[in-house]
Amino acid sequence: MDENDLILRADALVPALAERAREAEALRQMPKSTIDDLVGSGLTRAMQPRAFGGSELGALTHVKLTSRLAAGCVSTAWCQFVWSAHNAMLAYYPQAAQEEVWEDPETLTAASLAPVGKASAADGGVRLSGKWSFASGCDAADWLLLGCGVESGAGEGGLFLCCVPKREVEIVDNWHVAGLKGTGSKDVVAKEVFVPAHRARPFQETLFMCLDLGVAVIAGPVLGAAEAAVDRFRKRLTERVLITSLSRQSQMGTAKNRLAESSAEVYAARLLLERTAADIDERIAGRQDFGPTWNAQVSRDTAFVAQLATRATQRVFEASGGSALQESEPIQRIWRDVNAGHAHAYLDWDAAAEGWSNAILQS
Repeated sequence: MDENDLILRADALVPALAERAREAEALRQMPKSTIDDLVGSGLTRAMQPRAFGGSELGALTHVKLTSRLAAGCVSTAWCQFVWSAHNAMLAYYPQAAQEEVWEDPETLTAASLAPVGKASAADGGVRLSGKWSFASGCDAADWLLLGCGVESGAGEGGLFLCCVPKREVEIVDNWHVAGLKGTGSKDVVAKEVFVPAHRARPFQETLFMCLDLGVAVIAGPVLGAAEAAVDRFRKRLTERVLITSLSRQSQMGTAKNRLAESSAEVYAARLLLERTAADIDERIAGRQDFGPTWNAQVSRDTAFVAQLATRATQRVFEASGGSALQESEPIQRIWRDVNAGHAHAYLDWDAAAEGWSNAILQS
């Protein structure tokens, strides 16, 4: 399936996703109907290898899809980013691992990539233990990618990414949050789980091979949410009558300025993110090395996209008045979701800016 087909399918799902957005928040995970729609449309397999039933498309397509889905439900867009991006990471695992995971091509994979777990060498693999947070989309997933450190005393050590069946770990139902409620980003606990060598691979062979992709695609749902917030604010301007003046808000110059500035911010953010994604696709297709500062640049640009999106959303939300606080009003949910998404570690502007500056100054 090509990019245009998938984009049309994503656009077609937006009205239904918008209707289910409150249900997703109440469930604190994706409704089954939404999962069925995403899987059935082929969206979750956008970056999956063709050999295993996917479309094998790139980061640019991924960003376009998740940002569109966010117009209906940001939590849904976030889970789509997770499931699809992890398929791209799985493509770097040995053939045996891919065959095992994609025995069912429609299977979903969640993850908690930070190497907070511990693993010890075992005959034919490792034994994994630990507790991981923020495993978005784990309720619907059959597999998990979990980061860990492997003890070096009995063989190869370092940072590893383990691919584990969900049935072998525990999901802790602790996702009680203010934003991105529907992502079900719960904790995962593993206790001495055996992971065979073909599913326990070093970061250098897995995560680090596509780190730029894994960072850039995080911003897609946040960008799409900010665009939806600006669009909703535009519509509200022509509807809302101010109690202080009994005139429509669209007659206020200050409101128009907010609309214009926020619109320009999300427009600039999309240009930056899509350019970054296109460059990543070029690197992967050509097996190129973009130099030692490349990942730092991707982190900087991705975090700046989130910065612009959050500013735009905040500006229009604070001018939307008390009626925007109603649970039935989408803009309050978008505002919460944007701020929750921006809290992701890889979207931290201060850390990304310092990392890029250090890389540039040392090069």
